Amino acid sequence: MLFISYWELNPDFDPSELAEIAQKLMSKKLYPVEGVKQIGFYISTSDYWGITIEEAENVEQIAKGSMVWRLAKPGYITVMKTTPAMDATKMIPLVMKLKKEMKS
Repeated sequence: MLFISYWELNPDFDPSELAEIAQKLMSKKLYPVEGVKQIGFYISTSDYWGITIEEAENVEQIAKGSMVWRLAKPGYITVMKTTPAMDATKMIPLVMKLKKEMKS
């Protein structure tokens, strides 16, 4: 399954702490989560927000990945939204099919 996450970092924290947190999690083998393939990890050039695109077998793997970051530095992440995702070229035909079914 493909998952996308949108997250915001607390602007009151030093952004260089991101590297420190990552090193801590990686040294303890908590991140990246086993079985999760990270497709993209992007941070905005301003405003301390970003997106992550990951492929995983189940929701538990994705939940573990987001929780270790939050537990490593409480308050560092202020917003996190994660959802399963579909390629838009597959989603549009699905929407059209459902709309057609609803009309009949």
